[in-house]
Amino acid sequence: MKKLIVGTLAVMLMIGLSGCDSTPEQSPVRIDAKSLSSDWGGYVVSVPVVNVTAVVDEVTIKDVIANNGNCQMTAITKKSFPKTLQYGQRVQAGYTAKCNLVKVEVVTDKGNWSVEFE
Repeated sequence: MKKLIVGTLAVMLMIGLSGCDSTPEQSPVRIDAKSLSSDWGGYVVSVPVVNVTAVVDEVTIKDVIANNGNCQMTAITKKSFPKTLQYGQRVQAGYTAKCNLVKVEVVTDKGNWSVEFE
């Protein structure tokens, strides 16, 4: 009887541990940031831009939040969301010139993903 109980406990432990996966989930998007500059009659204006590229077959980008919501997305790019992307497709989010990008969070149908810049 003891062998049956020990054997049953061992099987239950193996089944319970098989559901635990310690590998981190892979992000469905690649997040890059850059600054676009324009000369407006002697005044150089730099606008921070975030590029979000799908690295899975399909992902829906619901929002791109900069600096915990402290940077305002331009009205033109705000209209681009939500946006469903196929593998390799990209969507761009532009922010007001006053924004210095430190952190970007991308809200998707597959979870939220963020990156911090130095």
